[in-house]
Amino acid sequence: MPHELRNIVVKELREIVRDPRLLIGMIVVPVLMMPLMGVGIRSAMEASQEQVSKMETGLLNEDWATGNRTYSELLYNMMFLNNLIIENSTAPDAASSITWAVENGISTLVVIPPMFSEEIASGRSVNVSVYQMLSHYGFDELAGSGRMDAVFTLFNNYVLHERLGNNYTSSNPYQLPVPANVVSQSVVKGEVVNVSPTSLINTVFSSGLMVPIAISVVMILAAQLAATSVAMEKEQKTLEVLLTLPIKRINILLGKLSGVIVVSALATVAMLFSYGYYMSSFTSIGGGSQLDLASIGLAPDMTGYALLAASLFLSIISALALAVLLAAYTKDVRSAQSLLGVLFLPIFIPAFLLMFAPVEILPGGMQVIIYAIPFSYPSIASKALYTKEYTIIALGVLYQIIFTAVVLFIAARLFASEKIMTARLKWSKKRKVEIE
Repeated sequence: MPHELRNIVVKELREIVRDPRLLIGMIVVPVLMMPLMGVGIRSAMEASQEQVSKMETGLLNEDWATGNRTYSELLYNMMFLNNLIIENSTAPDAASSITWAVENGISTLVVIPPMFSEEIASGRSVNVSVYQMLSHYGFDELAGSGRMDAVFTLFNNYVLHERLGNNYTSSNPYQLPVPANVVSQSVVKGEVVNVSPTSLINTVFSSGLMVPIAISVVMILAAQLAATSVAMEKEQKTLEVLLTLPIKRINILLGKLSGVIVVSALATVAMLFSYGYYMSSFTSIGGGSQLDLASIGLAPDMTGYALLAASLFLSIISALALAVLLAAYTKDVRSAQSLLGVLFLPIFIPAFLLMFAPVEILPGGMQVIIYAIPFSYPSIASKALYTKEYTIIALGVLYQIIFTAVVLFIAARLFASEKIMTARLKWSKKRKVEIE
């Protein structure tokens, strides 16, 4: 690296470190934000689970007094086996039991009607009332009725198998309700994999869910940092001094870009670290494990990572160069940050679209737009990590090289001229009159 360029890079890094607002926004906030969100969400979920485990369910069983109690006792035992804390109501009717439940802080009340067992034994259906006491209308108040829905699902399956078994004594009653049992399998690269398509797609989707958004955030933060660097130089009149030094203008541009790239790399690591902790907050609750993609040949390889890194690097460089160009036409930091909003759409929209649909199934016109936006290729490359379709990514990297070279050439020409000091966006005369 030339001595002049190294001095510019060191200068930019010192200015970034000297201004704590930049480091807080790009490194400290990403490091703290997602872990704090993960801890908060995990605490809320654990509190809800604890509340559900201690939740009491009221039961008014009118079948005990009027019926043979066979099926009402079966339902009671299923509630007990599903770890429901049951409180029996001694009230004479449902209305009085609701009052009793409210007074005793019982959130769910189950009312089994008279002749419940006889009606079921005769092959008919019976309406069982489940009352949910609502106070603050939160999702946690759905837990009581939700647990009862699960109990009734087990109860109904048991009764169905029993009824079928009585009519088809030579058959397995558990197979009678399912005459055709579907076994879903996936075909990956021509090979049959004993994994359901739903599980496989959910695993791939969840593995790469945040990659496009994280990439977009890094590009936006890097662009903001580059624009702020140029705008701050113009606002504080230090750019004039810098341009009078015996330094090549192209080295000034490369120095500013290099300094931001270093900080952007640190921001990327910080975001990946915090996102990993954020996701571990959920896996520690669920206790489940995802499908092993390596076992079916879908694990990302070094070629995919290399293309993703190249695509991301070129996207950041082009975003930085565009940010510098936009900032050159402003007079202060505030106007530069406002003007930078024009970059948000071509960065974020492809990322959101490609999170939920591959580019191949989009309409033809939209595909052209997506492929024409150089910031789309990191998101496309993140999907190619699993599909191994690297041709379009390689062509995309070539297109990004050309696009980045053109943008850098325009930026270099701007820095080489005196327009860097006087460039301003000009509004129409009507707009000037309105401002004045």
